[in-house]
Amino acid sequence: MDTESLYLFRDLCRTRNMTQTAKNFFLTQSTLSKRLARLEEELGYPLLLRSKGRKEAELTGKGERFLGVVVHMLELYEEGLSFREEQERYLLRLGCMRSAQEYFLAGFLQDYLLGHPRCSLTLEDHHSVEIRDLLQEGLLDVGIVQIPLASRGLVSELLYEEPFLVVMKEPGHFQGKKIISMEDLDGKQEIFQIFTEEFRSWHDQYWRALDSKIRVNSTPTAEKYFQGPEDWMLVPRSVAAAMKKQGFSIFPLAERTPFHRLYLASRQGEDRLWVKEMTAALQQHFQDLKKGQMDRRSF
Repeated sequence: MDTESLYLFRDLCRTRNMTQTAKNFFLTQSTLSKRLARLEEELGYPLLLRSKGRKEAELTGKGERFLGVVVHMLELYEEGLSFREEQERYLLRLGCMRSAQEYFLAGFLQDYLLGHPRCSLTLEDHHSVEIRDLLQEGLLDVGIVQIPLASRGLVSELLYEEPFLVVMKEPGHFQGKKIISMEDLDGKQEIFQIFTEEFRSWHDQYWRALDSKIRVNSTPTAEKYFQGPEDWMLVPRSVAAAMKKQGFSIFPLAERTPFHRLYLASRQGEDRLWVKEMTAALQQHFQDLKKGQMDRRSF
C-alpha cells in the first residue's frame, strides 16, 4: 500500500469525479482506475460502487470507513515528514542560588529563551556547594555560585561583585541620613543572614551573630521580622535595590564592607556549543549590569 494511492483515493473522495482526480495528479483516467483497483485488491474488498452510467464516484460502506483510516494515516505520514524541517532541541541545565534567580536572571532568561527557541532550559535552585557537586556529577551544565570553585574538573570565573548595604523598614533617627557608621548599629536589632564565610568573618569583627535579633537563611524570610524602629540587616546591593521598591530605606556604610561575589562555573574543557552560548550570554549580561550600575551611580 503506497502513499500515492492513498492520496489518489482521498482526492477522489473529495472530487467524486474520476476525470478531475486523474487531472489533479497528471494521470490518465485508465491509470487512475488501475491504481484504485490494485488498492482494492490489496485490501481484499471494494472501495467504490461500479455500474454503467454512474457519473459520480460513490463509496461502498467499507470505502467510507476506509476513508477515515486514510485521512488519519496521511496526517501521521505528513507529521512524520515535517520532522525533517525541525531542528533538534537541546537540553541545558542551569543551577544557581534563589537570590541570583530573583535579582539578576528573570528578565535575562526570558529574553534568552526567545532568542534561542531550540533551548530546552531546566533552571534549578541550589546552594553553591550543591551546585559544585551536581556539576561534577554531570547533572548541571552551568552554575552561578557565591564562592570560586577550585574542585577537580571544574572552572569558575568572577561574574559580578557588589558591596553590602544596610536596610531598615523603619529607620527611626536614621531617617534622612545619607550614610551611617557601623558603630551606630545595635547588634541586638540585627536580622542576620550569612551569605559567605568571608562575609561571616568580617561581620563577626563588629557584631556577634548570636546577639542578633534573629538569624535567617533567606531574605524573604528576613523581611517578616522587621518589626521595630531601627531593626536592620546587611544585604548585597542588588537585594537592597529590590527591597527599596517595597518601602525599605537603604544606607551605605561609612566603613568598607566585603564584596558579595557571583561566579560562573562549568566543567573544565566544556565544548558543547549551546553551553558556550549560555556562558557567553551570561558574561555579557553581567557586564551590562556593571556598566549600568556605573552609569547610574546608585546609592
